[in-house]
Amino acid sequence: MNWEDLKIYKLIEKAELNNAKKSIENIIAGKLAPFGFKKLGRKLIRKSNDLIHIIYLDSRGSWSGSSSSINTEFAIASVYDTDIFIKNFEPISGSYIQDLKPGLRNFYQITQEFDLFADYLSRKIIEVMLPYFDQYPSSRQVLEKNVQLGETKNLKEFCVLSNAKDLNEEIENDLKTRKSAVLKKLKIIE
Repeated sequence: MNWEDLKIYKLIEKAELNNAKKSIENIIAGKLAPFGFKKLGRKLIRKSNDLIHIIYLDSRGSWSGSSSSINTEFAIASVYDTDIFIKNFEPISGSYIQDLKPGLRNFYQITQEFDLFADYLSRKIIEVMLPYFDQYPSSRQVLEKNVQLGETKNLKEFCVLSNAKDLNEEIENDLKTRKSAVLKKLKIIE
């Protein structure tokens, strides 16, 4: 049975919500691992040349308490951008999955059928987000195709620097330091 074929969804008890969220994240991470993504908190991250592809599964909640919903965001960042996350959580800018495919919702309520939902969302990410990410394997394609969705705040500036010829030594050293900090923060080993 597929999640989208269900006619009735059963509410989940608040006590079960945190375990359901973790299960959703882990199931999606497992399904995306063959595509090079690794889980880091609520983020799924993949390095692609001089870019980072980010999928953010936002289920944090708000001032009113724990959320019983999940949002799916994505972002493309430069490996040189040390300012890609707000307080180390969500991407500083990005887009929602519904921006890539109108009619596909970004916001979903977590129910008892969370394992079926995680399978559904994994399929949609693979079907919709991954082909989009694949259009931008490096900063060169970001500049050539003028990326619009998922663009992080400093993406284009760092892509220009990444493709510049004859950078002075000070800028080259700054970029190396930035890249090292980003890779360390994201626990990516080259």
